[in-house]
Amino acid sequence: MYIRLEEGFYIVGGGDTGPGISSYKDCNVYLVADKGRGILFDAGSGLDTGRILENIRETGMELSRIQYLFITHCHGDHTGGVQDMKTAMPHLVIATSEKEAGLMERGTEDMLGLTAAKVKGAYPADYVFRHQKADRILENGEVIRMPGIAVEAVVTPGHSIESVCYQMEWKGRRYLFSGDSVYKNGALSLQNCYGSSLKDYRTYLPRLADRKIDALIPAHFGFALTGGQAHIDKALAYLKSSALPPMV
Repeated sequence: MYIRLEEGFYIVGGGDTGPGISSYKDCNVYLVADKGRGILFDAGSGLDTGRILENIRETGMELSRIQYLFITHCHGDHTGGVQDMKTAMPHLVIATSEKEAGLMERGTEDMLGLTAAKVKGAYPADYVFRHQKADRILENGEVIRMPGIAVEAVVTPGHSIESVCYQMEWKGRRYLFSGDSVYKNGALSLQNCYGSSLKDYRTYLPRLADRKIDALIPAHFGFALTGGQAHIDKALAYLKSSALPPMV
């Protein structure tokens, strides 16, 4: 099962905060396919990776043709499935920022935010994060180019220690895969755990200003296929105010 947002652009995973086509703990997992090649954004929790892989196959995309897995940040619902993805697709290039890569490879439960999340009841008590080494470390502003697609890493600490948003230029439009950094209507996601910082939000989210984003594609809840920059601009305006911005 998958959801086609447009030709070549699919949601292939997502739980309670998304379309409900894989484990309840999964963030939305996005597949973009063009010219016989594919890229993925985030990997889900690892509780239902087999179903996500089957959803990818159902789109007609062969796993052997997927080249990159772009990780927005290292929380369990986004990266717990990376190890399974790498096992299924050994050729896959797993890419993220340096500090998120460090967490993905060797982060403790405290550093991954899992200790606090389990206290909250957001993860099963027996949930185990499976570590995986990244294949490529991305710097802010670095662009990865493939036929028909360009993906720029925009490093935006705030939700996590070194979250990455990905601006994708594709078919003449600009898409921002924002992970948990910014949502529709300017909402943010600040958490009471390691690496989450309102100060960092104020410092780094302005990197998303003036980008003329067409589509804002967060990892949970709703997305905007048009007018994406307006939602980002709301978040930036909130961060200039003394009042706390809306949070999800």
